[in-house]
Amino acid sequence: MHNVEAPPNAGRFVAAATAIIAVLAALSTLFTHHRSILALAAKNRAILAQTRATDYFTSYESKQVRYNFYDTLLASDLVHKPEVRARLTAVSKQQATASEKDLEKARALEAQADSDDERSETILKSYETLQFGTTMLEVSIILLSISALARARVFVLVGCGLGTVGLLFFIFGLLQAR
Repeated sequence: MHNVEAPPNAGRFVAAATAIIAVLAALSTLFTHHRSILALAAKNRAILAQTRATDYFTSYESKQVRYNFYDTLLASDLVHKPEVRARLTAVSKQQATASEKDLEKARALEAQADSDDERSETILKSYETLQFGTTMLEVSIILLSISALARARVFVLVGCGLGTVGLLFFIFGLLQAR
């Protein structure tokens, strides 16, 4: 393999490129970790909203059972006293109204849970892209360090190229979760 040596003043360029890419890698690592936390937080919100929706669905069903029980009792004509029938009718209507409110809340919370879950998936994809970009930036630092030691131009070119691609992934990852 033919090894082309770098010119004598290339040391400054390699040092500057390595420093710049190291700073970019550090920033990328910071944003990557931040995205993982955001993804977990969004997933937690989705789980909590789904749990609350389930609670409201359960409450809806319980109130519907009570409503049906009172309605069936009234329809059976077993209750003859007008004041008791009036009370059962009022309680039956109250259960029907309350159950509908619980159903509305359950549906709203379920929609929120779906939205939070989708958001979590979007942020997770952003995290994965940022992680890939961070890895490329870190490998670029290694290649530039090797080029400084070996004075090989090919490692400078590959390291800078890989650093550029890593930077593009970093930018794309940041924009992905908007």
